[in-house]
Amino acid sequence: MDKQKTFGLNEAQKLLTTVTAPWVQELDLQVNSISNWKCKFTLSYSKKLVRAGDIICGQAIVSAADTAMIIAVISAIGEYQEITTVDISCKYLRPLSSGGSVETEILKLGKRLVVGRIIVTDIESDKLAAEISCTYARL
Repeated sequence: MDKQKTFGLNEAQKLLTTVTAPWVQELDLQVNSISNWKCKFTLSYSKKLVRAGDIICGQAIVSAADTAMIIAVISAIGEYQEITTVDISCKYLRPLSSGGSVETEILKLGKRLVVGRIIVTDIESDKLAAEISCTYARL
């Protein structure tokens, strides 16, 4: 059975509203595409997410990236499974001022650990804004 037929865009978007904390849901992360190893999301600009200088704060960027990777891991597994973040490291490269494109990539899908990479680009300029390395434990 093809995993993507059981966990597709609709299931991914629904999962964002059922398993994440209410404040994470306020990020309004949108699922654009989903596959076994790579997924794409949109973090829209919102006044709720900006800090002084009218740029999206780093905490919102990492929260969106972490949340996107949860969906990516579940997509790679093919069904919902409890996972938890073990490690996440972010390199901020430029301010994100118009919303972001969040692209996830599964680098290793193990029985216990999943390793991934997340790239965040500015929607308006298409320039790299953040690069994130992450590890998750399958519970």
